[in-house]
Amino acid sequence: MSSTPTATARYWRDVTLRVAPGERVALVGASGAGKTTLASIAAGVLRPAAGTVRLGGARLERIGESRLGRHVALLSQEQHVFHGTLLDNVRLGRPTADDGQILVALGAVGALDRVRAFPGGAATRVGEGAHRLTAAQTGHLALARLALADPPVAVLDEATAEAGSAGARVLEEAAEAATRGRTTLLVAHRLAQAERADRILVLDEGAVVESGTHAELLASRGRYAELWWSWSGLRPDPEGGPRPSVPAPR
Repeated sequence: MSSTPTATARYWRDVTLRVAPGERVALVGASGAGKTTLASIAAGVLRPAAGTVRLGGARLERIGESRLGRHVALLSQEQHVFHGTLLDNVRLGRPTADDGQILVALGAVGALDRVRAFPGGAATRVGEGAHRLTAAQTGHLALARLALADPPVAVLDEATAEAGSAGARVLEEAAEAATRGRTTLLVAHRLAQAERADRILVLDEGAVVESGTHAELLASRGRYAELWWSWSGLRPDPEGGPRPSVPAPR
């Protein structure tokens, strides 16, 4: 996947992004830096005012919306529960899937035991007038839907943000499971997600200002390092060398 938007709205500045097959790339930056815009462009939801977006060498606008949906899945923080059973909700990812395949998808993201704990198990009816799901449960279903759809490319735009701190770790683990082996572009809600990415891009006002792994960016002591130290509460060694690796708070 490659995207080269050069002038969207007020601030894109010659951004070029190439994501290798199977690579997991996290987008990090302050609010308004352009993370969601870039993710939406990469997913084909938005078109750049200039430049091109390609998937496997083919321009997205030439692939067509229906075909593109089989190759690229976008999961945002705006997730919905549809009236019907839990099985029905997950089956939206692949309408031809049977119940066994849906249960496998639920198991793949660690949601199967939780679903079996519902009053009617996977056949529990949810949605308006039925069993109400929490934000974390809704996110878990959405990730199972993604696993069932099995697209080669996944774009996650703060997909676990609505779970709150209590459910964040569970959903982040589910998101990793749902995207394992896929080409993934991730707008990180928490920096723990960026830490586990193959590569991190730091955006600022529509420009990529840093790029590298978590360790490389901490060592460079730039924008990402400041964000990490602020978020984690850890500071670098005053002697100038990095501190021993300490897991960030979850």
